[in-house]
Amino acid sequence: MSSSEWLKRRGIEVNIFGFLLIMILTGFLNRAGLLFEVSDGVSLVFPAAAVVVVGAMLLRWWGLAGSFIGFVLTHWGLSTTLVPTLYFAFAAVVLGIVPLLGLRKAEGRWPLCIRFLVWTLIVNSLISGILGISGAMVIRASVGPASEILTMLASWVFSDAVAIMLLALPVLLAIQPERILSNYQAELYRRWRRTPRYFLPPLLGVLCVAVLMEVFRAVNLFHVHWIAAALLLPILMAAVRGGVGGALQANAVAGLLYLFEVLRLAQHGSFNAMMTEVVSSYLNLLVFVVASVAVGLIWGKSESLLREVARHRSLLQDNFERVVTALAAAVEAKDSLTDGHVQRVARLAVAVGREVGIRGRDLELLRYGALLHDVGKIGVPEEVLNKRGPLNDREREQLEEHVAIGVDILESVDILAPAVPYIRYHQERWDGRTGRDLRYPGYFGLKGEEIPLGARVIAVVDAWDAMTNDRPYRQAMSTETAIEELQEESGRQFDPMVVDGLMKVIQANRAVESGDRIPILGSRIA
Repeated sequence: MSSSEWLKRRGIEVNIFGFLLIMILTGFLNRAGLLFEVSDGVSLVFPAAAVVVVGAMLLRWWGLAGSFIGFVLTHWGLSTTLVPTLYFAFAAVVLGIVPLLGLRKAEGRWPLCIRFLVWTLIVNSLISGILGISGAMVIRASVGPASEILTMLASWVFSDAVAIMLLALPVLLAIQPERILSNYQAELYRRWRRTPRYFLPPLLGVLCVAVLMEVFRAVNLFHVHWIAAALLLPILMAAVRGGVGGALQANAVAGLLYLFEVLRLAQHGSFNAMMTEVVSSYLNLLVFVVASVAVGLIWGKSESLLREVARHRSLLQDNFERVVTALAAAVEAKDSLTDGHVQRVARLAVAVGREVGIRGRDLELLRYGALLHDVGKIGVPEEVLNKRGPLNDREREQLEEHVAIGVDILESVDILAPAVPYIRYHQERWDGRTGRDLRYPGYFGLKGEEIPLGARVIAVVDAWDAMTNDRPYRQAMSTETAIEELQEESGRQFDPMVVDGLMKVIQANRAVESGDRIPILGSRIA
């Protein structure tokens, strides 16, 4: 039974367990808020707010109910009687309303992470703060100055927002990142967190900056807020590799360490000095989260586009391969006496090309050239191609025209243009000789390294395949005889280096009697 099936069957047990866990965590962290209290019912950081959001998103009504009961059971501040206790508990769990109702990915023009942050960190926190401060004024039966009210409201809103940002987000990212990230951003984040070389440098960077903050706070050399600006660097590093999720995760670690230093600093001053430090830290944390989301979204979008481009390029490459293969097959269909010839030549040309040092794109072009070296035979009459006896001079001229025809066909294809010289000059002799007195004369008179290396490879491999396979006018040669023929023509008709390369390939693959039985000669380019 899979874990999902087990959870589905044990749904009520899981919900009850989750309810109890959320209730206990809410109560514990609600009391922990006393450590950061600056006014009646108002805390600089309110950790229980994170539990409300996480519980509502993961357990829905069970989670919200658990948070409510937890607040009721551990009331503090102005919650001295039942009614205020219930009221402030309700004001606190308002934070879970949007997560409870859910943020549907199909809704809205803005990315899911932005909608989550706006609604949960801003809207819900603001509503909760207004309800809480209003209740506080009713209980006190007095309305203070506007500045005091705004200060209390800001403290309430920011304490909730910071708790959600630094505590709830990391938990949700660890458990169900799809709740706050798009599918692609969630995939990017998962790849980031399971790859140490991606997540370790940002986290180590955060720790290094935290150490600097502690040192400079101790010696009072630079203000903590100035040093904290350096936290942006590891956060942006995480955004580059992990998208929004990686950036928010790094931001949570950075924000907690930074806030810890600020609170230690603020404890040694007056209330106004403490509020100044905290407000400055809130502004810096706001910059951090905005930078996390902005850079994460931009980089994630860029990487998504790059992947899409790569996918389309791969698709075009596959389609192009099919077109080239189909064109080569059309040549073989017309020249029925050399069935499989171009495919064998292409496979062997790649192996020999690697042996003589051809790599990368050049090796790919060599394969295309080998596949299409006889494409011009499409323009040669079939009676000439399929003639079983010797060719007369006219027929020989027609056959020799296949090189020029093939070049004319392929020159208009930009992607194949670099391979055209391989096809144009694959009939050239290493010694550069031409003339009808030769059995296999060159066409253009190029010699030696004037001939492109790819053309020299195709010339040797083409001759090898022709010798080791049956022709209408003769039987295939044995491997030993074909090797002797190549070695005899090495330095005359063929490039000695390419001949040696072919010999190594044949020896390495234990060729027996036929050149088409070389087992490892695949068409894949490495």
